[in-house]
Amino acid sequence: MLALLTEYRGSRTALLIYLGTLMHEATNQLTQLHPDHPPARMTERFLSWARARG
Repeated sequence: MLALLTEYRGSRTALLIYLGTLMHEATNQLTQLHPDHPPARMTERFLSWARARG
C-alpha cells in the first residue's frame, strides 16, 4: 500500500481512477462468486479514504 501511495502522491485524481478500476473488477468478481448477495459498500471500502481532506 505504501508503494501505491508513493506512486500516486502527486495525483489524487489518478489514484482515484486506479482505485475505481480495482473496485469495478472486485465488484464483478464478488458478484460472480455470490450472485445472490451483491457486494455492499464498495465505494466506501475502495474510495472514501482517498478523498481530499477538507
